[in-house]
Amino acid sequence: MRCIISTSTDPQFNLATEEYLLKISDEEIFLVYINEPCIVVGKHQNLLSEINLRYVIGNKIKLARRISGGGTVYQDLNNLNFSFIHNCTNLEQIDFRKFTSPILVALQNMGLDVMFSGRNDLLIDGKKISGNAMHIFKTRVLSHGTLLLNADLSKLSLALKNDPQKYIDKSIKSVRSKVTNISNYLENPKSIEEFKQTLFQSIIGKFENYNITPITEQETKSINQISKSKFETWEWIYGYSPKYLFRNNINLPNQSVMLELEIEKGIIKGVKTDINTSQNADYQYVFEVLLNVKHEYKAICEILKNDPKISSLSLFNIAEFCMFLF
Repeated sequence: MRCIISTSTDPQFNLATEEYLLKISDEEIFLVYINEPCIVVGKHQNLLSEINLRYVIGNKIKLARRISGGGTVYQDLNNLNFSFIHNCTNLEQIDFRKFTSPILVALQNMGLDVMFSGRNDLLIDGKKISGNAMHIFKTRVLSHGTLLLNADLSKLSLALKNDPQKYIDKSIKSVRSKVTNISNYLENPKSIEEFKQTLFQSIIGKFENYNITPITEQETKSINQISKSKFETWEWIYGYSPKYLFRNNINLPNQSVMLELEIEKGIIKGVKTDINTSQNADYQYVFEVLLNVKHEYKAICEILKNDPKISSLSLFNIAEFCMFLF
């Protein structure tokens, strides 16, 4: 068993590390890492329907998509991530408890009353401290999860607060659960670094044969290539979202307009409104400009700001108007 503590706090690099170790290596792996403030969505989720975009932009929270399924998670520097990568001959026998049991035992050894829940989570006092997800590649399995040590739960709540009624799709929806921090139940407080080292040593102590081997310089180059070609790209983070409809009501000076955007691979492919063109002809032009534009706040703002007709009309505050499109 190769055991690794990542020195990077870049979520996209760490997600690329998991994919590299899963697909390139044939070793069994135990990996832990900490990410800077970020939101990580599951592979099959609609990113925009899961987040509070205004809050995310205002707080410069990084966005990422992982290769496993499951729901959306908020992470910061007081959240620990763990990953197990195993070779499996019988994929039908794979279950979450097999991989999360060592984590459960390690937490219990810290004096914590931790238990499994039916949704692949770990709970303390009926509240979630860890969510887990899985991805299978040929005969190898990645099982990974989060551990809330002392995360900012107010930011977590605000960052993941959304209005799902605006988004109509068949994507996997996150199930919001009551969460808590592990630090609230520790007799002796631990920093994230102390917690990481304690958990790491507890886990590797269960393996008969293990080697602590950091990511090499050559591996780092390969992982960076995976990160840049996939995990950092707009096509993966936004464009991988399933096809969806976005609906909202926008108040114009003379009318409240129902707007419907049809989004495919992150691109606005259709725009429908019930606008009164005789009263709001200039706004009708604005909606037409949206066709074939990325359904992304920055991209739409740039299109509207750089359109000479729209900028000359001074119809609205473009930045604020764009928020109505999410």
